[in-house]
Amino acid sequence: MGNDQSQLKGLEISRKAIQVTDYWSLYNGEVPSDTSVSCISIFQGETLVTGQFWTNQNPLERAIKNLKVYRHPNILKFIASWHKGSLKMLATERCRPLATCLNIISDVQICLGLRNVLCALVFLMEQASVRHLSISISSIYVTEDGAWRLAGFEHLWTNGDFNLNLLEKSQPYRYQKAIDPDELKNKGEGVEQFAFAVMCEEILHNKTDSNIPAVEDFKTYCGTHLKHANVSMRPKLSAILLHPLFNHDFILIHSFLTELPLKSPQAKQEFFTGLADRLRLFDPETVAEQMGSLLLSRIVLLDTTAQLCVTPFILRPKTDDLSAALFAAKIFSAYIIPKIKQVFCVPDAQIRLTLLEYFPAYVDFFSNDDLREHILPQLLLGIKDTNDVLVAKTLLCLADLVPLLGSAVVIGGNRSKIFADGRPQGVPDQTMPWSAVRSITPVIGSGEFLSGSPVPSGVDRIATAENNISFSSIVESSGFNIMPERLSPEGEDIYHTNSDVELEVDEWSDWENDMTEHTVNHLLNTGQHEGQHDNDTITNSQPVTLGNDVDYTQSAIVRPDKEELEKIRRQTSVQAESIENLDIKTQPFKKPLESFTASDMDFFKDMEPVIQKANVLLIDEKDPVDNISVTSAAKSTTATTNPIVQEQDSLLLKVDGSRFDVKVETLEANEDGWDNEESEW
Repeated sequence: MGNDQSQLKGLEISRKAIQVTDYWSLYNGEVPSDTSVSCISIFQGETLVTGQFWTNQNPLERAIKNLKVYRHPNILKFIASWHKGSLKMLATERCRPLATCLNIISDVQICLGLRNVLCALVFLMEQASVRHLSISISSIYVTEDGAWRLAGFEHLWTNGDFNLNLLEKSQPYRYQKAIDPDELKNKGEGVEQFAFAVMCEEILHNKTDSNIPAVEDFKTYCGTHLKHANVSMRPKLSAILLHPLFNHDFILIHSFLTELPLKSPQAKQEFFTGLADRLRLFDPETVAEQMGSLLLSRIVLLDTTAQLCVTPFILRPKTDDLSAALFAAKIFSAYIIPKIKQVFCVPDAQIRLTLLEYFPAYVDFFSNDDLREHILPQLLLGIKDTNDVLVAKTLLCLADLVPLLGSAVVIGGNRSKIFADGRPQGVPDQTMPWSAVRSITPVIGSGEFLSGSPVPSGVDRIATAENNISFSSIVESSGFNIMPERLSPEGEDIYHTNSDVELEVDEWSDWENDMTEHTVNHLLNTGQHEGQHDNDTITNSQPVTLGNDVDYTQSAIVRPDKEELEKIRRQTSVQAESIENLDIKTQPFKKPLESFTASDMDFFKDMEPVIQKANVLLIDEKDPVDNISVTSAAKSTTATTNPIVQEQDSLLLKVDGSRFDVKVETLEANEDGWDNEESEW
């Protein structure tokens, strides 16, 4: 029979037996693999079994031989067999005896199960030409998905080996209630029909038509037809499938899905077109439990009609009462997600593309462990494929995993900060309330993805409406949180600092007023009026107002005549307007005049116009002429030591509308050059 133990490397068998019979004990087993763990069942029996009937062959060995030969979807699936010392081992699909779970099985499952067993018997007797002499509840096993499987193959005999002597010797080892009293008289004919009728009566003894449609009629059918005294009047097993018990809509849908490979393309197209509407008539949990595996089988996922009419309603969970999906979130998570996890391992491009198409709809139902250990490795495998469409959809699905697992898990930890947040920092302008709101705002480092910010489309209409809404009221009503536009360079969390942020706003001087007086004073103190000091000198102190809110007290100034002053004011007004359009402002340069040096003069090297250090004209009340002489001498000395000064003076007088005119102030003898601004500090 061969030794298949090599197929089950790493097998782990539980110590607690699920079933113990005269021939074997049943255990659960697990076989680990690279991607998952396979759950199987292990039948363990002694090599030597007492009894005259089993002298030539062990019952477990005979069951193994028949399971390897006769394969059917409704027959217990053989996986491997081997010897372990004096023990014989059989590995099958994970199952449990029907007797241990019959009380908790639903009515629909019972109908489906009886039909599965009946189909398996039809295959054996009418197609494989073998006889099954042990049809009973003890020969039925239930898989993890609730499907019934036929076993008991230690009593399976071919028509050539079957005879009355064998039938008589086997009676002590068979289920006594299922033995026809006249089977020897009838030469073994109708044995299976009689045994099947007894099994159905035991299973359905407490069921009524309120539980299962046509069940009462079927129980009568079993007693009068399947147990008929005249063996020739007993119907074939295939005829039993025509009874209404096995032909209501749920059973027909299930049977069609089971036999899908045998159906024609036209029959499959008609079936899948209306399948979703037919399934909505039944309990969703029953549909998911009984048909989940069939609806996500390979042949269904590859069918073109099913991809359009069925798959979208299976792979999308129901989000509300108006949703067209078949399964609510709880049912979807319990029955559909485990199937999807299994199908994800199928190396078929079309099946993988179908799963990726609806991946965003069900990815949240996976646990983080399933995503990390099962789904992510499969997606990473998919991006290495040569199919460009498959790779593109796989990359999109990897993006959906980033919010759930983090980018470090999805793409690895070998990353560095490349892009910086270049948004300007500041407080939103109250006059333009929406200027700081972004339509898409990914908050870097916060772990959240904020999209679709509540920016109204009619911003202009809001600004011009009669009831003008302030920015603060709009923010409060919409629940929008004002955040600093730029994060801390150290990656500090904005949510911990947002409420306590204090922004320092620099004070800006009045450019227009300052420029007007800067220009007037500068022109008044140049050499244009050096020869007119006799008539224009004013020795008494008086306030001179230039501009709206600027008040300067000067010890002595050189005042031009009225017409010239008006001309200068008009020129400086034009200059101020042109400069204001440039929208450039500077902070006051608070540095004592006495500390200026030649290096301080060249603020903007290689740029025109070149800015010259201002000359201060101080006139003493006692001897104004001497002071003027001293100042003029200082000016001459400066021009001598720095010949560029003269050229700069001439340039400054010729440039109109300069943005960089320097403010000139005349000071009293006891002032420090800063107009008492120390009080502000």
